Amino acid sequence: MHPVRVVMLAALPLAVLAGSPQRVGLSAVIAATYMVAAVITSRGRRIDRVLVAYAGLVAAWMALSWLRTTFLLDLRPDQLSYANSKTAYFVLIVLPMAAAVALMVERAEAIWPAAIMQIAIGAGVAALTVVLMGERFLGAQRYSWQGDLVALGTVLAIQPWPIQRLKASAILGVLGVFGIGLAGSRQAVAAAIAAMLVSAAFWGASRFHSAARHRLRFALAGRYVLLPLALVVLLVGYIAITYAGDLGFHLTWAGIARGGGSTSCNCVSDRLISLEASPGDRDKLLLRGVQLFASHPILGAGLGSFAGVIPDSLQPGHFYEYPHNVLLEVASETGIVGLLLVMGPLAMGWAALFWKGIQTASASIAGILMFVAVFFTVANLSGDIPSERGLWIFGIVAFKLGVDAVRVGREQEVVPKAA
Repeated sequence: MHPVRVVMLAALPLAVLAGSPQRVGLSAVIAATYMVAAVITSRGRRIDRVLVAYAGLVAAWMALSWLRTTFLLDLRPDQLSYANSKTAYFVLIVLPMAAAVALMVERAEAIWPAAIMQIAIGAGVAALTVVLMGERFLGAQRYSWQGDLVALGTVLAIQPWPIQRLKASAILGVLGVFGIGLAGSRQAVAAAIAAMLVSAAFWGASRFHSAARHRLRFALAGRYVLLPLALVVLLVGYIAITYAGDLGFHLTWAGIARGGGSTSCNCVSDRLISLEASPGDRDKLLLRGVQLFASHPILGAGLGSFAGVIPDSLQPGHFYEYPHNVLLEVASETGIVGLLLVMGPLAMGWAALFWKGIQTASASIAGILMFVAVFFTVANLSGDIPSERGLWIFGIVAFKLGVDAVRVGREQEVVPKAA
């Protein structure tokens, strides 16, 4: 690999963490740096036209949706303002950076610098979270990122690549489970469980595909099938133990040291218990998104149309700007046409890459799919189109590699016939 690519891909987890719609200037600098790096390291190489076509199509659709919203729809000034910022950040910063990263990842194995860095970050954050018993050292408002970093590092660590020792993967997996439990992020729990199940399904299907006989037994007996399933059981068990339920207490590390329980575990169980009293407005957000989509199913209600309707119960005077579900946001604001144009190609590319990984038992492909699984789950539990840059960056990388897998497969089919 070109040394510039190694450095830029190693820095990618930090770049995803640092960039944000609240830091437009920094995000623009980061995106421009990746674009320059992609141009420098792609000289003399074939540019992936399908990748460029997809990015251009999505950018054009968002621009057309913005024009329709601005000049044809009757939206309030605050809704138009959010539409402007959303479109500009997504089209001018997120998409170009995602395309640049995808151009630098010409094969699945090339993602190793990002995978190693993400595992290191996840393990470090998990260790600090456990030692500090859930203290939000990244900031009170970024506790969800704290859990997400642990979840992502954990699901990458339990792959047979880049870590190639099962014991090391198991140790990091157990550390990650307790880090996730103490981080207080419900979306991190969901993302970790979803990705671990995807991982188990991937390796189970791969072993089933390669087995000559007793295929089901062989598939289920795989070490990297059992490891994520065991960690899911451990995580669910941890939540069950620390969940108050009808017992009326939480078990904590401090309580264990004293030989008893305490009234608060400072962990994700507290956040889950809070759902019993209030769903956190999420039910209202989802309902609003569904209503918008039902009333404008073809082209959507317009970018920004969700904003300013559902009040934030935790911050009087504030209103939600998005439904905390990217799929619903795309569908409700740009319609079924937008959903198919934006997410349809990605889904097909991911499916093609998944199948290629199963056929080849590729651990590097499994790693990329873990990035996608975590960021996709998080994107549909929180965040909006521009802020979920991890989904678009790694999602477009996976899409590009999936297209490459289909292209190579077709070429291999044609060559024998020509011969």
